[in-house]
Amino acid sequence: SFQESCKNQDDEHFLIARYASRLAADGAAAVRQPITKTRVPADISLCLDSNKQQRQLIAELENKNKEILQEIQRLRQQHEEASQPPLDKSQQNPTLLAELRLLRQRKEELEQRMSSLQDSRRELMVQLEQLMLLLKEEELKRAVSLRV
Repeated sequence: SFQESCKNQDDEHFLIARYASRLAADGAAAVRQPITKTRVPADISLCLDSNKQQRQLIAELENKNKEILQEIQRLRQQHEEASQPPLDKSQQNPTLLAELRLLRQRKEELEQRMSSLQDSRRELMVQLEQLMLLLKEEELKRAVSLRV
């Protein structure tokens, strides 16, 4: 029983020591952090130089951004102008309009011709099938008559 009480006390002492060391470590970390955040750099000119370079870089990037935005706006305007039909039909070239009308008329004529040729082809295919059937019938009749 004496040994058990000594062991319990040792366990308690160990736990207390561990807890105290953890508190000390947490406290030391809390004390160190504010110091590192507020610490002044050894060479202040390097810090100012870096700050100046950052401001210059920001200014350059802002200028580049402005140029890109202007280019985007210009391209959008070009696209809108290109996609809109001309406002006045009289501005179009009358020769081109006449040629366009003739080409459309010729296209319709060719499409009609192609349609009639396709119809003729279908009719010829039907006639060919009928002739093939007649030929086969004749061949069968000959074959049967030769066997007899």
